[in-house]
Amino acid sequence: MNSLLALGARAATMVVSLVCGVITTRMILGETDVEHYALYTLLITIPSLLTFTDLGSGAVLVNAVATSEDVRTDRKLRLQVTSVGRILLLFASGLMIINTVLLVSGGWRVLFGDAGAIPGAPLAAFLCITLFSLTVTLGVWFRILLGQRRNHLVILVQGLISPLTLGGVWLLLTVGGRAFDSFLALASYGASLITAVIGFTLVTRSTAPLIPDALRVLFRWRRVPGVRVMDVGWPMLAQMVTYPIAVGSQRYVLAQYGTPTDVAEYGVAGQVFFALNGLVMAAGVALWPQFARRRHRGELTRGPYLLSLLFGGAVAMATALVWVIGPWLFDFITRGELEVRPSTILAFGAMIMLTAAVYPLGMFIMDKPGIRFQVVPTLAMAALSIVLSVVLTPLLGIIGPLLGVAFALTVCQLIPYAIYIHRHRGRLLASDRAHDPAAEDDPASAGQPG
Repeated sequence: MNSLLALGARAATMVVSLVCGVITTRMILGETDVEHYALYTLLITIPSLLTFTDLGSGAVLVNAVATSEDVRTDRKLRLQVTSVGRILLLFASGLMIINTVLLVSGGWRVLFGDAGAIPGAPLAAFLCITLFSLTVTLGVWFRILLGQRRNHLVILVQGLISPLTLGGVWLLLTVGGRAFDSFLALASYGASLITAVIGFTLVTRSTAPLIPDALRVLFRWRRVPGVRVMDVGWPMLAQMVTYPIAVGSQRYVLAQYGTPTDVAEYGVAGQVFFALNGLVMAAGVALWPQFARRRHRGELTRGPYLLSLLFGGAVAMATALVWVIGPWLFDFITRGELEVRPSTILAFGAMIMLTAAVYPLGMFIMDKPGIRFQVVPTLAMAALSIVLSVVLTPLLGIIGPLLGVAFALTVCQLIPYAIYIHRHRGRLLASDRAHDPAAEDDPASAGQPG
């Protein structure tokens, strides 16, 4: 039921996001040029490279909330929230240091390639990351909602980002004129911060006094040292950095080895396919607490293979539809300024289809041994994807990095995950209470540094 709610919420917000995204793209290309749109797409991609803001420790919250009898009074959960909150705060602080260094040293200009030479581009990047750092500090909200099997609320709240971004871009273009052309991405980051505040407020009220109690001791490092969260966090971190880096880095590879037009074409096609990927993620991530809860109760009786086929098949059908209507759709989105080739559509579809097929398998093995197992395959996938992107982009152009990720997903994740599930079927379908003493509250873990 949770997956259906999440899927329905994502479908609704995807329509809104697509409409708002199309209008935003038409507005930017109509009022500025391809180079400024390329800069905009490079800037809004940065958060997708930094999905590991909690260093993987948020996995502890998801599992703990999913199995907690009462989140309002669970003392261990409160200490876990405190520990994860501290990690988010430290990450945001470190990110601002790096952000400042990149601004002062000219690193932002180098990273963006030709787009970095646009006046105001480095300052725009600095301001965007500043807003993002503020958003990071509020990041416990969606992890708690996910553990409560309320992922549909996360999706609905985050669904506000696209319309808020559209409004922000319109405001900057209308009020600021050409002086703000390089700073249009600030609208996206501001929208993300607003939704984070809304989500944090919802969780604070619905779980009271969990969040206020955790915040009260947030800076009492010595008196309240928290609990161990990085035993799961480190292997989870390895997973969190891989796919975003493998996919998010594609635009920067294109920026270095391609042209601004290549980056812009990728950005336009990505509006459709990353919206589709968001639908996959919503349904896929919702499986995590569902599998965890059913395994905890001894109710998990079947594997994820059928779900994997359904996920992949659904994306294949969606790709075929986009391929058919692509010429009209992308001509409308870009006002005829850009051509999105059929080969780009098919390559994007292959990458998202394999991503969809992997999701149910990965969510099925999100117990501690499974999370640790996934480290090597996911790291290998990211490394192979980056190597293939660099090698194939000069040879094949925009489809090079897309096909590289698709190949890496198949070899490094899809096949190894299927083999692992087959070999460990007995453990994965049994109650975690029967084989994992760590699933029970461990008083000795209290006081361990988070």
